[in-house]
Amino acid sequence: MAATPKTVKKRKSKERIGKKRRPKQRGRPKFTAKTSDKHDLYQRSVQAPEVDSEFFADYFKDYVGRDLRKFREDFCGTFVLSTAFVRLHEDNEAICVDLDGPTLDWGREHNLQQLAPEQQNRIHIYQTDVMSLQEPRADLIAAMNFSYCIFKERSTLNAYLKNCYEALDSGGLLVMDMWGGSETQSLQEEEREIEDGFTYIWDQDEFDPLTYNILCRIHFEFPDGSKMRNAFVYDWRLWTPPELLEAMTAAGFEDVHFLWDTEDSEDDSNYERVDHGEADQAWITYIVGQKR
Repeated sequence: MAATPKTVKKRKSKERIGKKRRPKQRGRPKFTAKTSDKHDLYQRSVQAPEVDSEFFADYFKDYVGRDLRKFREDFCGTFVLSTAFVRLHEDNEAICVDLDGPTLDWGREHNLQQLAPEQQNRIHIYQTDVMSLQEPRADLIAAMNFSYCIFKERSTLNAYLKNCYEALDSGGLLVMDMWGGSETQSLQEEEREIEDGFTYIWDQDEFDPLTYNILCRIHFEFPDGSKMRNAFVYDWRLWTPPELLEAMTAAGFEDVHFLWDTEDSEDDSNYERVDHGEADQAWITYIVGQKR
Protein backbone atom coordinates (compact mmCIF):
# COMPACT_ATOMS: atom_id res chain seq x y z
CA MET A 1 0.00 0.00 0.00
CA ALA A 2 1.24 3.50 -0.83
CA ALA A 3 1.32 6.26 1.74
CA THR A 4 -2.22 7.08 2.78
CA PRO A 5 -3.30 10.57 1.66
CA LYS A 6 -4.39 12.83 4.49
CA THR A 7 -6.56 15.05 2.31
CA VAL A 8 -8.33 14.40 -0.98
CA LYS A 9 -9.68 17.22 -3.13
CA LYS A 10 -13.11 16.80 -4.64
CA ARG A 11 -15.51 19.09 -6.41
CA LYS A 12 -18.42 19.52 -4.06
CA SER A 13 -21.25 17.17 -5.01
CA LYS A 14 -22.82 16.73 -1.57
CA GLU A 15 -23.64 19.25 1.15
CA ARG A 16 -26.42 17.57 3.10
CA ILE A 17 -28.77 14.72 2.51
CA GLY A 18 -30.99 15.83 -0.34
CA LYS A 19 -28.57 18.58 -1.36
CA LYS A 20 -26.26 16.97 -3.85
CA ARG A 21 -25.02 19.20 -6.61
CA ARG A 22 -24.36 18.21 -10.17
CA PRO A 23 -22.83 19.95 -13.20
CA LYS A 24 -25.06 22.36 -15.07
CA GLN A 25 -27.14 20.98 -17.90
CA ARG A 26 -27.32 22.55 -21.32
CA GLY A 27 -30.81 23.61 -22.20
CA ARG A 28 -33.74 23.49 -19.83
CA PRO A 29 -36.50 21.09 -20.84
CA LYS A 30 -40.01 21.79 -19.59
CA PHE A 31 -40.76 19.36 -16.80
CA THR A 32 -44.22 18.32 -15.65
CA ALA A 33 -45.42 15.37 -13.59
CA LYS A 34 -47.04 13.88 -16.69
CA THR A 35 -44.06 14.20 -19.02
CA SER A 36 -41.16 13.54 -16.62
CA ASP A 37 -39.44 10.27 -15.78
CA LYS A 38 -38.49 9.68 -12.15
CA HIS A 39 -35.12 8.15 -12.98
CA ASP A 40 -34.17 11.14 -15.11
CA LEU A 41 -35.24 13.50 -12.32
CA TYR A 42 -33.21 11.51 -9.78
CA GLN A 43 -30.07 11.65 -11.89
CA ARG A 44 -30.48 15.39 -12.41
CA SER A 45 -31.10 16.22 -8.76
CA VAL A 46 -29.16 13.66 -6.72
CA GLN A 47 -26.28 12.15 -8.65
CA ALA A 48 -22.97 13.64 -9.77
CA PRO A 49 -21.38 10.72 -11.67
CA GLU A 50 -18.51 12.61 -13.28
CA VAL A 51 -17.47 14.07 -9.93
CA ASP A 52 -17.77 10.79 -8.01
CA SER A 53 -16.01 8.62 -10.60
CA GLU A 54 -13.00 10.96 -10.67
CA PHE A 55 -12.94 11.06 -6.88
CA PHE A 56 -12.83 7.26 -6.61
CA ALA A 57 -10.11 7.01 -9.27
CA ASP A 58 -7.96 9.67 -7.59
CA TYR A 59 -8.34 8.29 -4.08
CA PHE A 60 -7.61 4.73 -5.18
CA LYS A 61 -4.45 5.82 -7.03
CA ASP A 62 -3.21 7.83 -4.05
CA TYR A 63 -4.01 5.16 -1.48
CA VAL A 64 -3.22 1.89 -3.24
CA GLY A 65 -0.53 3.14 -5.60
CA ARG A 66 -2.00 1.81 -8.84
CA ASP A 67 -4.67 2.89 -11.28
CA LEU A 68 -8.29 1.98 -10.63
CA ARG A 69 -9.39 -0.13 -13.58
CA LYS A 70 -12.10 -2.50 -12.24
CA PHE A 71 -14.93 -0.66 -10.53
CA ARG A 72 -18.03 -2.30 -9.03
CA GLU A 73 -21.19 -0.31 -8.34
CA ASP A 74 -23.47 -2.12 -5.88
CA PHE A 75 -27.17 -1.16 -5.79
CA CYS A 76 -26.33 0.48 -9.11
CA GLY A 77 -29.87 1.37 -10.24
CA THR A 78 -29.48 3.08 -13.61
CA PHE A 79 -25.67 2.66 -13.28
CA VAL A 80 -24.92 6.21 -14.46
CA LEU A 81 -21.89 6.29 -12.15
CA SER A 82 -20.43 3.26 -13.92
CA THR A 83 -20.93 4.84 -17.33
CA ALA A 84 -18.99 7.88 -16.16
CA PHE A 85 -16.20 5.63 -14.88
CA VAL A 86 -15.69 3.79 -18.18
CA ARG A 87 -15.46 7.15 -19.94
CA LEU A 88 -12.44 8.10 -17.81
CA HIS A 89 -10.02 5.66 -19.46
CA GLU A 90 -10.03 3.16 -22.30
CA ASP A 91 -9.02 0.35 -19.93
CA ASN A 92 -11.69 1.01 -17.29
CA GLU A 93 -14.34 -1.66 -16.70
CA ALA A 94 -17.45 -1.45 -14.54
CA ILE A 95 -19.45 -4.19 -12.81
CA CYS A 96 -23.03 -3.07 -12.18
CA VAL A 97 -25.11 -5.02 -9.65
CA ASP A 98 -28.80 -4.56 -8.84
CA LEU A 99 -31.89 -6.72 -8.36
CA ASP A 100 -34.40 -4.40 -10.02
CA GLY A 101 -34.84 -5.37 -13.66
CA PRO A 102 -36.94 -2.39 -14.83
CA THR A 103 -34.44 0.08 -13.38
CA LEU A 104 -31.54 -1.72 -15.07
CA ASP A 105 -33.51 -1.70 -18.32
CA TRP A 106 -33.98 2.06 -18.01
CA GLY A 107 -30.23 2.41 -17.57
CA ARG A 108 -29.59 0.29 -20.65
CA GLU A 109 -31.87 2.49 -22.75
CA HIS A 110 -30.88 5.92 -21.43
CA ASN A 111 -27.32 5.58 -20.10
CA LEU A 112 -25.70 2.60 -21.79
CA GLN A 113 -26.82 3.77 -25.22
CA GLN A 114 -25.00 7.09 -24.68
CA LEU A 115 -21.68 5.23 -24.72
CA ALA A 116 -19.67 4.27 -27.77
CA PRO A 117 -19.90 0.55 -28.65
CA GLU A 118 -16.41 -0.09 -27.33
CA GLN A 119 -17.31 1.58 -24.02
CA GLN A 120 -20.54 -0.42 -23.78
CA ASN A 121 -18.48 -3.60 -23.95
CA ARG A 122 -16.72 -2.55 -20.75
CA ILE A 123 -19.99 -2.32 -18.80
CA HIS A 124 -20.98 -5.65 -17.21
CA ILE A 125 -24.53 -5.69 -15.83
CA TYR A 126 -25.70 -8.29 -13.32
CA GLN A 127 -29.32 -8.49 -12.23
CA THR A 128 -28.66 -10.35 -9.02
CA ASP A 129 -28.33 -9.98 -5.27
CA VAL A 130 -25.31 -7.95 -4.12
CA MET A 131 -25.02 -10.52 -1.32
CA SER A 132 -24.04 -13.32 -3.67
CA LEU A 133 -21.93 -12.00 -6.56
CA GLN A 134 -18.18 -12.48 -6.10
CA GLU A 135 -16.96 -12.77 -9.69
CA PRO A 136 -15.64 -10.92 -11.57
CA ARG A 137 -13.55 -9.36 -8.84
CA ALA A 138 -13.09 -5.62 -8.55
CA ASP A 139 -10.46 -3.13 -7.44
CA LEU A 140 -13.04 -0.94 -5.73
CA ILE A 141 -16.62 -1.56 -4.64
CA ALA A 142 -18.82 1.47 -4.05
CA ALA A 143 -22.14 1.32 -2.19
CA MET A 144 -23.44 4.86 -2.55
CA ASN A 145 -26.46 6.91 -1.55
CA PHE A 146 -26.74 4.94 1.73
CA SER A 147 -28.16 1.99 -0.21
CA TYR A 148 -26.72 -0.63 2.17
CA CYS A 149 -29.04 0.79 4.87
CA ILE A 150 -31.71 -1.57 3.52
CA PHE A 151 -29.92 -4.16 5.69
CA LYS A 152 -31.58 -3.69 9.06
CA GLU A 153 -30.13 -6.69 10.88
CA ARG A 154 -26.48 -6.83 11.89
CA SER A 155 -26.16 -10.40 10.60
CA THR A 156 -27.33 -9.31 7.14
CA LEU A 157 -25.00 -6.32 7.09
CA ASN A 158 -22.12 -8.56 8.16
CA ALA A 159 -22.90 -11.01 5.37
CA TYR A 160 -22.91 -8.20 2.80
CA LEU A 161 -19.57 -6.82 3.99
CA LYS A 162 -18.01 -10.28 3.95
CA ASN A 163 -19.21 -10.82 0.40
CA CYS A 164 -17.68 -7.49 -0.60
CA TYR A 165 -14.39 -8.60 0.94
CA GLU A 166 -14.42 -11.81 -1.10
CA ALA A 167 -15.35 -9.91 -4.29
CA LEU A 168 -12.30 -7.63 -4.12
CA ASP A 169 -8.85 -8.27 -5.51
CA SER A 170 -5.91 -7.98 -3.13
CA GLY A 171 -5.39 -4.35 -2.18
CA GLY A 172 -8.93 -3.44 -3.20
CA LEU A 173 -11.15 -0.95 -1.40
CA LEU A 174 -14.75 -0.90 -0.22
CA VAL A 175 -16.15 2.65 -0.07
CA MET A 176 -19.55 3.57 1.37
CA ASP A 177 -21.05 6.96 2.13
CA MET A 178 -22.70 7.59 5.49
CA TRP A 179 -25.29 10.08 6.71
CA GLY A 180 -25.82 11.23 10.26
CA GLY A 181 -26.30 14.11 12.67
CA SER A 182 -29.15 15.29 14.86
CA GLU A 183 -31.26 16.35 11.84
CA THR A 184 -31.58 12.71 10.78
CA GLN A 185 -33.92 12.24 13.76
CA SER A 186 -36.22 15.10 12.77
CA LEU A 187 -39.39 14.67 10.75
CA GLN A 188 -39.16 17.30 8.04
CA GLU A 189 -39.41 18.12 4.36
CA GLU A 190 -36.67 20.01 2.59
CA GLU A 191 -37.20 21.62 -0.81
CA ARG A 192 -34.47 22.49 -3.28
CA GLU A 193 -34.86 24.20 -6.62
CA ILE A 194 -33.07 22.31 -9.39
CA GLU A 195 -31.60 24.56 -12.05
CA ASP A 196 -32.98 22.25 -14.75
CA GLY A 197 -36.45 23.54 -13.90
CA PHE A 198 -38.19 21.58 -11.13
CA THR A 199 -38.24 21.22 -7.34
CA TYR A 200 -36.71 18.29 -5.44
CA ILE A 201 -38.21 17.46 -2.04
CA TRP A 202 -36.48 15.27 0.56
CA ASP A 203 -39.06 14.01 3.05
CA GLN A 204 -38.01 12.45 6.37
CA ASP A 205 -41.36 10.89 7.18
CA GLU A 206 -40.69 8.52 10.10
CA PHE A 207 -37.88 7.87 12.57
CA ASP A 208 -37.68 5.44 15.49
CA PRO A 209 -34.92 6.38 17.97
CA LEU A 210 -34.96 2.90 19.54
CA THR A 211 -34.22 1.03 16.29
CA TYR A 212 -32.76 3.84 14.14
CA ASN A 213 -35.20 2.80 11.43
CA ILE A 214 -36.07 5.70 9.16
CA LEU A 215 -38.57 6.10 6.33
CA CYS A 216 -37.66 8.69 3.71
CA ARG A 217 -39.34 9.77 0.48
CA ILE A 218 -38.41 11.80 -2.57
CA HIS A 219 -41.05 13.97 -4.23
CA PHE A 220 -40.86 16.31 -7.21
CA GLU A 221 -42.87 19.44 -8.01
CA PHE A 222 -43.04 21.29 -11.32
CA PRO A 223 -43.59 24.86 -12.55
CA ASP A 224 -47.10 24.04 -13.82
CA GLY A 225 -48.14 23.09 -10.28
CA SER A 226 -48.16 19.34 -10.88
CA LYS A 227 -46.50 16.96 -8.43
CA MET A 228 -44.87 13.54 -8.42
CA ARG A 229 -45.27 12.21 -4.89
CA ASN A 230 -43.36 9.20 -3.54
CA ALA A 231 -41.21 8.87 -6.62
CA PHE A 232 -38.75 7.01 -4.39
CA VAL A 233 -39.32 5.57 -0.91
CA TYR A 234 -36.53 4.34 1.37
CA ASP A 235 -37.09 2.09 4.38
CA TRP A 236 -33.67 2.10 6.07
CA ARG A 237 -31.79 1.54 9.25
CA LEU A 238 -29.25 4.28 9.86
CA TRP A 239 -25.99 2.62 10.84
CA THR A 240 -23.62 4.68 12.96
CA PRO A 241 -19.89 5.13 12.22
CA PRO A 242 -18.65 2.93 15.10
CA GLU A 243 -21.07 0.17 14.11
CA LEU A 244 -19.84 0.17 10.51
CA LEU A 245 -16.19 0.42 11.52
CA GLU A 246 -16.56 -2.61 13.77
CA ALA A 247 -18.52 -4.57 11.17
CA MET A 248 -16.03 -3.87 8.37
CA THR A 249 -13.13 -4.84 10.62
CA ALA A 250 -14.91 -8.08 11.59
CA ALA A 251 -15.41 -8.84 7.87
CA GLY A 252 -11.63 -8.74 7.36
CA PHE A 253 -11.04 -5.20 6.13
CA GLU A 254 -7.92 -3.46 7.35
CA ASP A 255 -7.12 0.19 8.00
CA VAL A 256 -10.82 1.07 8.11
CA HIS A 257 -11.06 4.86 8.18
CA PHE A 258 -13.28 7.86 7.55
CA LEU A 259 -13.01 10.72 5.07
CA TRP A 260 -14.69 13.86 6.42
CA ASP A 261 -15.78 16.82 4.30
CA THR A 262 -14.08 19.94 5.65
CA GLU A 263 -16.17 22.16 3.32
CA ASP A 264 -13.32 24.55 2.62
CA SER A 265 -15.11 26.49 -0.12
CA GLU A 266 -18.38 26.86 -1.98
CA ASP A 267 -17.26 24.76 -4.94
CA ASP A 268 -14.76 22.29 -3.53
CA SER A 269 -14.34 19.98 -0.55
CA ASN A 270 -11.33 18.57 1.18
CA TYR A 271 -12.17 15.03 2.21
CA GLU A 272 -9.74 14.64 5.05
CA ARG A 273 -8.90 11.43 6.84
CA VAL A 274 -9.96 11.92 10.44
CA ASP A 275 -10.28 10.06 13.72
CA HIS A 276 -12.90 12.45 15.08
CA GLY A 277 -15.81 14.18 13.33
CA GLU A 278 -17.58 17.45 14.02
CA ALA A 279 -20.89 17.78 15.85
CA ASP A 280 -22.73 18.98 12.76
CA GLN A 281 -26.51 18.73 12.61
CA ALA A 282 -26.25 16.85 9.33
CA TRP A 283 -23.11 15.35 7.88
CA ILE A 284 -22.00 13.01 5.12
CA THR A 285 -18.75 11.08 5.28
CA TYR A 286 -17.07 8.16 3.52
CA ILE A 287 -15.97 4.97 5.26
CA VAL A 288 -13.16 3.07 3.53
CA GLY A 289 -11.64 -0.34 4.17
CA GLN A 290 -8.94 -2.30 2.36
CA LYS A 291 -8.51 -5.97 1.55
CA ARG A 292 -4.81 -6.66 2.02
